[in-house]
Amino acid sequence: MRHIIIDGYNVIRADPRLQSFERESLERARDVLIRTLAGSPRLAGDDVIVVFDGIGGDRTHVHSHRIGRIQCLYSARGQTADEVIVRQARQLAAQGRVIVVTNDRAVQEDCRAHGCEVSGSENLLQQVPGRRRSGPPVEDDVEPSLSTAKRGNPRRAPRRDRRPRDIRF
Repeated sequence: MRHIIIDGYNVIRADPRLQSFERESLERARDVLIRTLAGSPRLAGDDVIVVFDGIGGDRTHVHSHRIGRIQCLYSARGQTADEVIVRQARQLAAQGRVIVVTNDRAVQEDCRAHGCEVSGSENLLQQVPGRRRSGPPVEDDVEPSLSTAKRGNPRRAPRRDRRPRDIRF
C-alpha cells in the first residue's frame, strides 16, 4: 500500500476550479478537494493524507479526522502544514512507499532526503476525476507538414520520452 501525503492548499491553488471555490469559501474548496480525492479510483488502494494549515486555531496538537477514506490533518498553533508533511513523511517512510504531493521545493527536498517520492500538484490534478483538461483538441486527420516532421536521429527516442516520468496515481 502506498502512503500519499498531499499539501492541501498547494493543490487547491494549483487548480482554477478549486481556486474559484476558494474565493467563495475556503471550507468549500477543501470539501471539493477531499470529495474529489475520495472519489478517485486511482487512489482506491492507497492511504491518502491531506494536510492543511490550522485555521487560526488554538489547538496545541495536530487535529485529525477522516472523511471517507481520506485522512485530513490540520497543523497545530505555531506549526505549518509543511512541518506536518515532513514529519508524516519521515514516520511513514519506514512503513513503505511514500509519495508527497506539493510544489514547495523545500518540502520536496526534505521529503526526498527521507526516502520519499515527490510529485507536483499538477500531476495529481491531471489524474483525478473532476478536472477539465486544458489545451487544444487533438485532430487525428492532420497530415504532418514540413514543420512537424521528425528530424534528427531516427533511433533516438523523442525528447518527451527521455524526460523523467511523473508518478502515476
